[in-house]
Formats: sequence, structure tokens, C-alpha cells
Amino acid sequence: MDSKTRIGITGNELKLIAMITMLVDHIAFGFYQRYALANNFYNQDFYMVLRGIGRMAFPIYCFLLVEGFHHTKNVKKYAVRLLILALISEVPFDFGLYAQMCYLKKTNVVFTLLIGLLLIWTIDAGKKGYLLGINNLVLSKLVQIVVYASGCAIAYFCHTDYNMIGVAAIVIMYVLHGQDSKRRALSFAAGVLILTIGFGSLEAWAFLMLIPVYLYNGKRGSSSKIIRYGFNYFYPIHLLIIGIATAILL
Repeated sequence: MDSKTRIGITGNELKLIAMITMLVDHIAFGFYQRYALANNFYNQDFYMVLRGIGRMAFPIYCFLLVEGFHHTKNVKKYAVRLLILALISEVPFDFGLYAQMCYLKKTNVVFTLLIGLLLIWTIDAGKKGYLLGINNLVLSKLVQIVVYASGCAIAYFCHTDYNMIGVAAIVIMYVLHGQDSKRRALSFAAGVLILTIGFGSLEAWAFLMLIPVYLYNGKRGSSSKIIRYGFNYFYPIHLLIIGIATAILL
């Protein structure tokens, strides 16, 4: 199956899978854990299954970020949209998952995706020979390494969700990116492997997503504004709802 094949899973369908698994994860962490402990019916095995399902979401978003980078006509606008979403999502993220209006120990995952996008943009510019107007190959590589290290440092010190490990997963997916199903699956698997090494065996649940990634047909799906905005703003909205529900019921 290649990118020209009509049969398969679209990018929007992959996003839907990511949204559902992310929702399960955030309900488990933001609501179930606190509510169940407060009411004495907490089950650790059940909780870990829910968190395992949730581990499938981030690698899909990383994969779609790389796909989006290769297909967008304007990377700058793409980055600006991510920045706006990251800023809008921070308070709902803190409130929904940590029951605080300002939680300084963690920032939302959209910042991680934004840093990853800026890094692969830099690497791509270096490949094409127009990075800061630098024509020297060695100097260009050096600048790319410095930018990559800086991006990882920012993710680490700003405590972005998945931090520099998540950034590394995005970069490796970009490096191994290809237009055929096998290359896509390989790049996705490499990203999941990095996450598993960095955060532990629970991340390995995401290997189950190799099947839908392999079936991805390279097409975005519907370009309706309602669907696009729904996908984009589901993140802060569902976090806000989880936070409100937890505050009311606890």
C-alpha cells in the first residue's frame, strides 16, 4: 500500500484514535485516580490499563506532526498555530490534570510538539542548504546540532510533557520518514522505542498503533473547518471539562 492508495486510514482517522486514547489517559490521571482514591474504590491494575491505552496518543501526534510538516505549504503558520494552541491549553492542562491554575512542574505537550516542529524545520533547512545562509556543510551540521541540543534543553528545563525524550522521538520519526507504509511504520516504531527506553515499558503499549500507522494512506481526510478546529481545540476543552468535573465531584 502506498500514499496513492485510496483504501486505508486517513490522517483525520489517526487523529481520532489519538484523541480517544488521550481522553482515556487524561480521565484516568486527572479524574479516576483522585476520585477513586477519595471514595475507596481505586484499582491499580485498572488504572495502569487506562494509562497504557493513553500511551498510544503521543506517538501518533508525533507521527502526524512529521506528516504535517512534509505536507504543509507554510511551516511558519503551522508553528504559530501550535504556539497559540499551547498557550491556550496551559491553564486547562494544569487545572484538568493537576487541580491547579498554575502548575510549574509540568507544561502541556503541545509545547513539546512545537519544539519538535522547530527542530525538524531547522534540520530540513540544513539539508536544503539554506540554514542561516550557511553553505559550508560542516558548519551547517554544527549549527543543527547546537539547535537540537538547545531544543532538548528547553524541553527539559521548561518541564514540557514528555520533555526532551518526546522531542527526540519526533526528530527520529522525521529522520526515518518515508512515503511508503513500511518506512512510516519503521519511523513510528523508532519513536516509540525511544519513548519506551526513556520512560519505561508502559510506553510499549504504543507499538499496537503500528497497525493503523501501517494502514495510513497518506491522505488528510476531510478539510472541513469544523473538523479541523474540533481536532485542534479538543485538547484544552476536554482538559477543562475534566478539571470542572473533578472539582465538583470531589
